[in-house]
Amino acid sequence: MDVKVQLSVWTLWSCFFTVFSAEVTVTNSDLKPCRENKRVCATEPKDCRRLAAAATLEPLDVSCFYQQSSDRRSVTCSWTRELDRNSEASLIFTRGGNVSFCPGIFNPAAVLNVTVRTRNYLTGEETWSQPHTMSLNKAVKPPPPSVVLLSSSEDSLVVSVNSSSDGSCRLRYKLNDTRMWTLAPDPFSVAARRQLIVTIKPLRTFSLYRASASCRPPDGVWSDWSSNISGTTLDRAPSKPPDVCYRVEKRESDGSFRLRLMWKAPDPDDAGGRILGYQVRCGGRVHNVTGTTALLEAEEGNCSVAAFNTAGYSPAAHLSADAQRRGGESLIHTLPSVRNLWVSSSYPDQAALLVQWKPPSSVPPVSHFNLQWSSESDPSVSRWSTVDASASSAVIRDVDSAESYLITVTPVHHQLCGRPQSLPADLQHGALLEVVGLKVAAVNKTTVTVKWAWQRGSGPIRVRRYRAMLRTDCDSQSVSLWPDQSQHAFFNLTPNTQYSLLLLADNVTKSIIPVTTDFDELPAVATATPLLLLAAAVFIVSILSRTVYKSYFFPPISSPRGSTTGQWLMDPNLQKCSERNVLLMEDFQVTDVLGEKSLITVNPKSQPSSEETDEDSCQPVQLSVQLSTLKLDSEYVSEAAQTSDRQQHEAHSWFHQKEDEQVNACDAGRRRFDGFLAETQQTTCKEEFLLDSEAENEPGDGSYLICEADYITNSCFGTNEDKSFSGA
Repeated sequence: MDVKVQLSVWTLWSCFFTVFSAEVTVTNSDLKPCRENKRVCATEPKDCRRLAAAATLEPLDVSCFYQQSSDRRSVTCSWTRELDRNSEASLIFTRGGNVSFCPGIFNPAAVLNVTVRTRNYLTGEETWSQPHTMSLNKAVKPPPPSVVLLSSSEDSLVVSVNSSSDGSCRLRYKLNDTRMWTLAPDPFSVAARRQLIVTIKPLRTFSLYRASASCRPPDGVWSDWSSNISGTTLDRAPSKPPDVCYRVEKRESDGSFRLRLMWKAPDPDDAGGRILGYQVRCGGRVHNVTGTTALLEAEEGNCSVAAFNTAGYSPAAHLSADAQRRGGESLIHTLPSVRNLWVSSSYPDQAALLVQWKPPSSVPPVSHFNLQWSSESDPSVSRWSTVDASASSAVIRDVDSAESYLITVTPVHHQLCGRPQSLPADLQHGALLEVVGLKVAAVNKTTVTVKWAWQRGSGPIRVRRYRAMLRTDCDSQSVSLWPDQSQHAFFNLTPNTQYSLLLLADNVTKSIIPVTTDFDELPAVATATPLLLLAAAVFIVSILSRTVYKSYFFPPISSPRGSTTGQWLMDPNLQKCSERNVLLMEDFQVTDVLGEKSLITVNPKSQPSSEETDEDSCQPVQLSVQLSTLKLDSEYVSEAAQTSDRQQHEAHSWFHQKEDEQVNACDAGRRRFDGFLAETQQTTCKEEFLLDSEAENEPGDGSYLICEADYITNSCFGTNEDKSFSGA
């Protein structure tokens, strides 16, 4: 050891504490005498009277020092009790003898008693301290010491302190970006102009710190703090591997699969080192990334992730990923995202954020949740925590009230992770999202579908829950709205009913939209169907009553008035015929069956009387047809009889067809019939009918076939006269 330089080594451990202090400085020109007491000088004369009336004096850890310069003298006192912002402090000085001139009281040889008065000017409450005795020659503040940084390590800084006098020194330090100083609990001794080496530990790795020192002589006052020195601790290789998980993502363009790796950044306090990046090895390839995710084109293989900094690499986290496909399906299970993520705050009651979510129902089940919150202004600054799988909420503490965060929740099953869900939030407002544009998307008889949108809050909002409510006077339905949803359908509604759609923010109505469900035609159809069926039944019964039933109970009766002939006969413009009409005999010849060798004789059945030949009427004529010398065999007779019957029927039908023609030939027939009666009383028409060889040799039997038929003519024989034709 060098004789001229004495080295003392002190190590300051983490049992430091923080000290708050109040300090007041009074110059000699600020002092005023007190009329009530000649030994007292104060900055305010009214303090003299109050000091005399003070009932109790509280003990304060007061320390004062004296400073003298060419133009002024001052005394500065400090104590450990912090002043409220609504409080003020003053000093009262008392000497053993009378003071003739208060500005001259600060004599280096003087001994003074100092009393501190504090007063809250809002409440008027005053506090008086017990007198603190100080000798000005011993309370002179020494100059501050010098501090030098010697070295640094992963968790410590080594500094040297050099004082101008014997005594003791104290040391303080802080992180560069913080306001609070950490002070050593006990001062350490130092010799005049001797170097004191102090080691400050434990410190955060690769962090910038500031330090300063203050010294005092024995029974003296503390010097001012020295100038700050800066020092940075060294890096240390991370001691823990990252918490890695992965998921498989499908590319939309070609259907290929990619591997998404995600990991939790080691906490500097836990991992023991600064993280510069991560080295990812997968499928024989090496990737260096700075974030906490990596998207790889690997189909399968073993992967590893290790954190690194300037000091080295952390232990690697290994995982086995298989993204192959069989039959178009991935062999890896997938985890769905959490649902209904929301963040709420109860600031200023609590400086914390409450994060809530709904766990997914999936196979495989969730083993835990990763909760991450990072600063929106600096995304590289983030923190992580692990939440148990049975939990659905977590509290984030130690957040800055002036900072907004991006909060992310990711479900994890061992090394398989789901898609994360994120939400911006801050301590003053909670979640920085609000519901806008609530509207009705679709309406039918029993269902109403509503839609809405989410946007970042533009104003001072603090909402714990949004809801949409559809209600009437006697019924209501409501649903909570979450950022992962944009529409909802209300079911089981009443048709043709007026509803009100409400947007609620913590039970406060933000908007009201009227909506009416569609008309239900089923009750109307159900009501009208029986009536229609009844009307149809009545209609059918009425039709049947006029047709079927009427035919049974009221059979139809022929009415001559409604017939064509009757209408003709009742025609008033009908002209009577004065001439008689006869039928042409050629129309009655039958040659189809009997052949050419048979004879047919047609005779009048009776002679017309002289009265019937009157020109004003045409009486019916009866004719007889004689078939002479006709002999038929047994087989032909049967066929001839049947044929004759058919020909008689056809002749009868033919007469009806010729009726109109005969009516038109009324005049010609009348003249021909008169000539026929004048020539003969009987007209015989013979015609030969050759049947076969046997019919030529056998003589005829002279039999007659007489056919009579009543025939009502529509000729002009008279208005009410009938013409008949009989055959037998």
